[in-house]
Amino acid sequence: MKLVTVGDVMVDVIAERLPKAGERAHGNVELRAGGSAVNAACVAAGLGAAAEVVGRIGNDFAGELVQSTLEQRGVVARLARDEELPTGTAVALHDAVIANRGANARLSPEDLPSPLRGDALLVSGFALFQEGSGEAARAALGRFDGEWTAVDLASPRLASLDFDARVVFATKAEAAAVPGLTERFEIVCFKDDYGVARMQPFGAGDAYAAAFLVALADGAGEAAALERARAAAAGAAVS
Repeated sequence: MKLVTVGDVMVDVIAERLPKAGERAHGNVELRAGGSAVNAACVAAGLGAAAEVVGRIGNDFAGELVQSTLEQRGVVARLARDEELPTGTAVALHDAVIANRGANARLSPEDLPSPLRGDALLVSGFALFQEGSGEAARAALGRFDGEWTAVDLASPRLASLDFDARVVFATKAEAAAVPGLTERFEIVCFKDDYGVARMQPFGAGDAYAAAFLVALADGAGEAAALERARAAAAGAAVS
Protein backbone atom coordinates (compact mmCIF):
# COMPACT_ATOMS: atom_id res chain seq x y z
CA MET A 1 0.00 0.00 0.00
CA LYS A 2 1.35 3.44 -0.95
CA LEU A 3 0.32 6.87 0.33
CA VAL A 4 1.34 9.96 -1.65
CA THR A 5 1.20 13.31 0.15
CA VAL A 6 1.27 16.69 -1.58
CA GLY A 7 1.52 19.98 0.25
CA ASP A 8 3.46 21.90 2.83
CA VAL A 9 7.01 20.85 3.64
CA MET A 10 8.35 22.75 6.63
CA VAL A 11 10.84 22.86 9.44
CA ASP A 12 9.06 23.16 12.79
CA VAL A 13 10.60 25.04 15.70
CA ILE A 14 8.77 24.19 18.93
CA ALA A 15 9.31 26.01 22.22
CA GLU A 16 7.71 24.74 25.39
CA ARG A 17 6.33 28.10 26.46
CA LEU A 18 5.62 31.63 25.36
CA PRO A 19 7.93 34.14 27.09
CA LYS A 20 6.55 37.30 28.60
CA ALA A 21 7.10 40.52 26.68
CA GLY A 22 10.79 41.45 26.91
CA GLU A 23 11.71 38.24 28.73
CA ARG A 24 14.83 36.20 27.85
CA ALA A 25 13.68 32.74 28.80
CA HIS A 26 15.29 29.32 29.01
CA GLY A 27 13.40 26.18 28.06
CA ASN A 28 13.21 23.24 25.71
CA VAL A 29 13.30 24.11 22.01
CA GLU A 30 12.90 21.38 19.37
CA LEU A 31 13.83 21.62 15.68
CA ARG A 32 12.39 19.00 13.34
CA ALA A 33 11.12 18.31 9.84
CA GLY A 34 7.41 19.01 9.61
CA GLY A 35 4.58 20.36 7.52
CA SER A 36 1.42 18.47 6.74
CA ALA A 37 2.82 16.43 3.85
CA VAL A 38 5.92 15.36 5.76
CA ASN A 39 4.05 14.54 8.98
CA ALA A 40 1.46 12.38 7.22
CA ALA A 41 4.02 10.51 5.11
CA CYS A 42 6.17 9.72 8.14
CA VAL A 43 3.17 8.33 10.01
CA ALA A 44 2.25 6.18 7.01
CA ALA A 45 5.79 4.83 6.82
CA GLY A 46 5.69 4.07 10.54
CA LEU A 47 2.54 2.03 9.93
CA GLY A 48 4.35 -0.08 7.34
CA ALA A 49 3.07 1.61 4.18
CA ALA A 50 5.15 2.94 1.33
CA ALA A 51 5.08 6.73 1.42
CA GLU A 52 6.04 9.54 -0.92
CA VAL A 53 6.13 13.31 -0.34
CA VAL A 54 5.78 15.80 -3.18
CA GLY A 55 6.66 19.38 -2.29
CA ARG A 56 9.10 22.24 -2.60
CA ILE A 57 12.00 23.30 -0.37
CA GLY A 58 14.71 25.90 -0.40
CA ASN A 59 18.35 25.33 -1.21
CA ASP A 60 19.32 25.64 2.45
CA PHE A 61 20.12 23.80 5.67
CA ALA A 62 16.44 23.50 6.55
CA GLY A 63 15.78 21.74 3.25
CA GLU A 64 18.63 19.33 3.95
CA LEU A 65 17.09 18.56 7.35
CA VAL A 66 13.78 17.67 5.73
CA GLN A 67 15.46 15.59 3.01
CA SER A 68 17.59 13.61 5.48
CA THR A 69 14.66 13.03 7.84
CA LEU A 70 12.55 11.57 5.06
CA GLU A 71 15.41 9.33 3.94
CA GLN A 72 15.85 8.07 7.51
CA ARG A 73 12.14 7.28 7.75
CA GLY A 74 12.12 5.41 4.44
CA VAL A 75 9.92 8.00 2.71
CA VAL A 76 10.49 8.83 -0.96
CA ALA A 77 11.11 12.58 -1.24
CA ARG A 78 10.17 14.32 -4.49
CA LEU A 79 11.20 17.79 -3.39
CA ALA A 80 11.85 20.53 -5.92
CA ARG A 81 14.55 23.03 -4.92
CA ASP A 82 13.82 26.73 -4.96
CA GLU A 83 16.93 28.86 -5.49
CA GLU A 84 15.36 32.04 -4.12
CA LEU A 85 12.86 31.21 -1.37
CA PRO A 86 13.84 29.41 1.84
CA THR A 87 12.32 26.20 3.11
CA GLY A 88 9.07 26.92 4.92
CA THR A 89 9.28 27.36 8.69
CA ALA A 90 6.69 27.20 11.47
CA VAL A 91 7.53 28.44 14.96
CA ALA A 92 5.35 27.35 17.87
CA LEU A 93 5.62 29.17 21.20
CA HIS A 94 3.41 27.05 23.43
CA ASP A 95 0.00 27.43 21.73
CA ALA A 96 0.93 30.41 19.51
CA VAL A 97 2.22 29.71 15.99
CA ILE A 98 3.78 31.86 13.29
CA ALA A 99 4.64 30.40 9.89
CA ASN A 100 6.54 31.45 6.79
CA ARG A 101 5.45 29.41 3.76
CA GLY A 102 8.74 30.01 1.97
CA ALA A 103 9.24 27.72 -1.01
CA ASN A 104 5.83 26.07 -0.45
CA ALA A 105 4.24 29.15 -1.99
CA ARG A 106 5.84 28.30 -5.35
CA LEU A 107 4.88 24.64 -5.60
CA SER A 108 3.98 24.26 -9.28
CA PRO A 109 2.46 21.58 -11.52
CA GLU A 110 5.94 21.07 -12.99
CA ASP A 111 7.09 19.83 -9.57
CA LEU A 112 4.65 16.89 -9.71
CA PRO A 113 5.22 13.51 -11.32
CA SER A 114 2.68 12.81 -14.06
CA PRO A 115 0.81 10.68 -13.35
CA LEU A 116 1.01 10.43 -9.57
CA ARG A 117 0.72 6.76 -8.71
CA GLY A 118 -0.29 5.23 -5.40
CA ASP A 119 -3.20 3.72 -3.52
CA ALA A 120 -4.17 6.95 -1.73
CA LEU A 121 -3.40 10.64 -2.18
CA LEU A 122 -3.55 13.27 0.57
CA VAL A 123 -3.47 16.94 -0.48
CA SER A 124 -3.02 19.63 2.15
CA GLY A 125 -5.48 22.51 2.25
CA PHE A 126 -2.57 24.81 3.04
CA ALA A 127 -1.35 24.14 -0.49
CA LEU A 128 -4.77 23.86 -2.13
CA PHE A 129 -6.36 27.06 -0.87
CA GLN A 130 -3.45 29.51 -0.78
CA GLU A 131 -2.08 31.66 -3.56
CA GLY A 132 0.87 30.28 -5.48
CA SER A 133 0.42 26.55 -4.83
CA GLY A 134 -3.28 26.02 -5.56
CA GLU A 135 -2.78 25.11 -9.21
CA ALA A 136 -0.28 22.42 -8.29
CA ALA A 137 -2.54 20.99 -5.59
CA ARG A 138 -5.45 20.75 -8.04
CA ALA A 139 -3.16 19.22 -10.63
CA ALA A 140 -2.21 16.54 -8.11
CA LEU A 141 -5.86 15.61 -7.59
CA GLY A 142 -6.37 15.50 -11.36
CA ARG A 143 -3.25 13.47 -12.13
CA PHE A 144 -3.59 10.88 -9.41
CA ASP A 145 -3.69 7.30 -10.65
CA GLY A 146 -5.11 5.46 -7.66
CA GLU A 147 -8.30 4.67 -5.76
CA TRP A 148 -8.50 7.17 -2.90
CA THR A 149 -8.15 10.95 -3.15
CA ALA A 150 -8.32 13.05 0.00
CA VAL A 151 -8.01 16.68 1.09
CA ASP A 152 -7.29 18.04 4.56
CA LEU A 153 -9.10 21.37 4.86
CA ALA A 154 -6.29 22.68 7.12
CA SER A 155 -7.85 25.94 8.37
CA PRO A 156 -11.32 27.45 8.88
CA ARG A 157 -10.02 30.71 7.42
CA LEU A 158 -8.88 29.03 4.20
CA ALA A 159 -11.40 26.23 3.68
CA SER A 160 -13.62 26.02 0.61
CA LEU A 161 -15.27 23.20 -1.33
CA ASP A 162 -14.07 23.96 -4.87
CA PHE A 163 -12.26 20.66 -5.44
CA ASP A 164 -13.02 17.01 -6.19
CA ALA A 165 -11.92 14.26 -3.80
CA ARG A 166 -13.46 11.19 -2.22
CA VAL A 167 -12.39 11.87 1.37
CA VAL A 168 -12.20 15.13 3.33
CA PHE A 169 -10.57 15.65 6.72
CA ALA A 170 -11.78 18.59 8.79
CA THR A 171 -11.97 19.86 12.32
CA LYS A 172 -15.42 20.79 13.56
CA ALA A 173 -14.48 24.46 13.13
CA GLU A 174 -13.38 23.89 9.54
CA ALA A 175 -16.59 22.01 8.76
CA ALA A 176 -18.67 24.86 10.21
CA ALA A 177 -16.90 27.31 7.89
CA VAL A 178 -18.06 25.44 4.75
CA PRO A 179 -21.75 24.43 4.96
CA GLY A 180 -22.69 21.38 2.91
CA LEU A 181 -19.47 19.49 3.48
CA THR A 182 -21.03 16.17 4.48
CA GLU A 183 -23.45 16.24 1.54
CA ARG A 184 -20.73 17.06 -1.00
CA PHE A 185 -18.18 14.32 -0.32
CA GLU A 186 -18.23 10.54 -0.01
CA ILE A 187 -16.45 10.38 3.37
CA VAL A 188 -15.95 13.24 5.84
CA CYS A 189 -13.75 12.62 8.88
CA PHE A 190 -13.49 14.93 11.88
CA LYS A 191 -9.77 14.86 12.62
CA ASP A 192 -10.13 16.49 16.08
CA ASP A 193 -12.16 13.49 17.27
CA TYR A 194 -9.46 11.45 19.03
CA GLY A 195 -10.31 11.68 22.70
CA VAL A 196 -7.24 13.22 24.36
CA ALA A 197 -6.05 16.74 25.12
CA ARG A 198 -3.48 17.91 22.59
CA MET A 199 -0.03 18.54 24.05
CA GLN A 200 1.83 19.01 20.75
CA PRO A 201 1.12 21.94 18.39
CA PHE A 202 1.64 20.00 15.16
CA GLY A 203 0.91 16.61 13.68
CA ALA A 204 -2.19 15.10 15.29
CA GLY A 205 -4.50 15.86 12.37
CA ASP A 206 -1.86 14.71 9.89
CA ALA A 207 -1.49 11.42 11.78
CA TYR A 208 -5.27 10.99 11.76
CA ALA A 209 -5.46 11.45 8.00
CA ALA A 210 -2.50 9.20 7.25
CA ALA A 211 -3.68 6.32 9.43
CA PHE A 212 -7.22 6.52 8.05
CA LEU A 213 -6.07 6.43 4.43
CA VAL A 214 -3.54 3.66 5.01
CA ALA A 215 -6.24 1.53 6.64
CA LEU A 216 -8.86 2.35 4.03
CA ALA A 217 -6.55 1.62 1.09
CA ASP A 218 -5.44 -1.59 2.77
CA GLY A 219 -9.01 -2.88 2.74
CA ALA A 220 -10.29 -1.92 6.19
CA GLY A 221 -13.85 -0.74 6.52
CA GLU A 222 -14.60 2.87 7.41
CA ALA A 223 -15.28 2.10 11.09
CA ALA A 224 -12.00 0.22 11.52
CA ALA A 225 -10.11 2.95 9.67
CA LEU A 226 -11.58 5.58 12.00
CA GLU A 227 -10.42 3.65 15.06
CA ARG A 228 -6.89 3.45 13.69
CA ALA A 229 -6.99 7.13 12.81
CA ARG A 230 -8.06 8.13 16.33
CA ALA A 231 -5.32 6.01 17.88
CA ALA A 232 -2.64 7.54 15.64
CA ALA A 233 -3.86 11.08 16.30
CA ALA A 234 -3.97 10.52 20.06
CA GLY A 235 -0.39 9.27 19.98
CA ALA A 236 0.81 12.25 17.95
CA ALA A 237 -1.04 14.70 20.17
CA VAL A 238 0.90 13.79 23.28
CA SER A 239 4.32 12.68 22.02
